[in-house]
Amino acid sequence: MLEFDTSYSFSQVPYTTNAALDDYAEQIVKDFAPERLNTPGVLDTDSFMEYYLRLTLYYYRICHNRKVQGMTAFNGGVVEVLDEKSGTPFEMPVETGAVIIDPLLLLKRNLNRLRFTMLHEGSHWLIHRKAFASDNPFGPAGIYANQFLAAKEGRGDYLRNQKERNDIECMERQADFLSSAILIPRPALREVYRQYFRSYHEKPRRIIRGNSPMDDFFAKHLPEHVSKIFNVSEKAALIRLEKLTAIVDRRWGYYI
Repeated sequence: MLEFDTSYSFSQVPYTTNAALDDYAEQIVKDFAPERLNTPGVLDTDSFMEYYLRLTLYYYRICHNRKVQGMTAFNGGVVEVLDEKSGTPFEMPVETGAVIIDPLLLLKRNLNRLRFTMLHEGSHWLIHRKAFASDNPFGPAGIYANQFLAAKEGRGDYLRNQKERNDIECMERQADFLSSAILIPRPALREVYRQYFRSYHEKPRRIIRGNSPMDDFFAKHLPEHVSKIFNVSEKAALIRLEKLTAIVDRRWGYYI
């Protein structure tokens, strides 16, 4: 597992940019599955989590907040989860590196969200271990609490907004961006982008919403195309394209 080379805030939250996270994601993909860096396709998220990051996956409903879809244990402790058969809560001991995922994500209709949630938790493990270390007195959870991160709520695949009010929101955005960059690496996405325009006998260019009926068609259809190739949701594909300014609104941005 490659370490993220960056500086940190007083509370040990990384100082970084989207470009730096993209660079790191490419290093990670090249190290784990080099064939996925330049050749579009589906990343094996189960192997990435269990064998590359060496995290242990559990599937339980997290009791304290039903909106939480994923949680990472940065230190040993207990988590209150729901017994699926009896419907009663119980305290489950967890060790460092345990990742708890809502089992509803195992349903076929939710598999894209499951992959993103897994990578979201994996991204926290890659870049936020210092923030949630037990010896960090200024960490978000406090030194005397079990250091867990209820990290993925059912609020969409990831945020367009990059404004954060606190460390938790900052880390959520970073994990959202990194997980997307690992699932949809820039070099592979560029290849999809070129092939897509080639299929319409056009040169690759920025897609500008509201510029023309053809651009509006591309802005709607390209995320659908990307989502199928990388096995992510259409929303995740759209926001990834927007973050890289491949799809923009009129008078804004440049293409990848």
